[in-house]
Amino acid sequence: MAESAKNSAAPGLRARKREATRSAITTTARLFTARHGLNGFTIEQVCEEVGVSRRTFFNYFPSKEDAIVGHLLDDFPAVAMAAFLAGGQGAAGVERGPSGLTTTLLPALFELTCAATEQLDFTKDHIHDLVAAIKAEPQLLLKMMGSAETREREFAGVIAQREDLPPDHEMTLVAASVFGTLSRRASQAFFAEGNTLTYRDILAGNLRAAQQIFISTHSTFEGTR
Repeated sequence: MAESAKNSAAPGLRARKREATRSAITTTARLFTARHGLNGFTIEQVCEEVGVSRRTFFNYFPSKEDAIVGHLLDDFPAVAMAAFLAGGQGAAGVERGPSGLTTTLLPALFELTCAATEQLDFTKDHIHDLVAAIKAEPQLLLKMMGSAETREREFAGVIAQREDLPPDHEMTLVAASVFGTLSRRASQAFFAEGNTLTYRDILAGNLRAAQQIFISTHSTFEGTR
């Protein structure tokens, strides 16, 4: 019995270790890019910093650029992501609203995104340097732009999983797009020169503004669907 429990827990532990390694590679690659530019460091230096082999690096990412872009789920702490998913459809007292999404989705997205920001090792100087490096390296900028749509679809998939809806459900796609835009705006404001507000306060303000826009207009839209 004990052996069975050990075997069932093992895949989860291995998955968490893989996620931690992948996340460490991305964090290190981003920091090195911020400090030295894309061509100012090698994959071997990333591997040495993280404590993995070159072969391990390529098990996770096909290139340095891919490591910098990273994976969507690596941006979120595992504990926060688990809490987000557990609070969806089927959790005690959770109901769906008129949109078909649970009434707790928005505050859950808010907490998940704030948790991701709070775990970042990046300072404002790191962000400024990273943005400058990306602008200076056209191939990396194109890579980041090309990944945005993919990451948004992945984010919609996470929302769909929480809401117990199909991955391509229209409302989850809209929710991912709208919330993603608001969180990116919050990040830009947070790292802007002279800002004194916390990311949490800025994102909360963006969400309140969006709510007011939709609530105050009382508009309905007729279409073919």
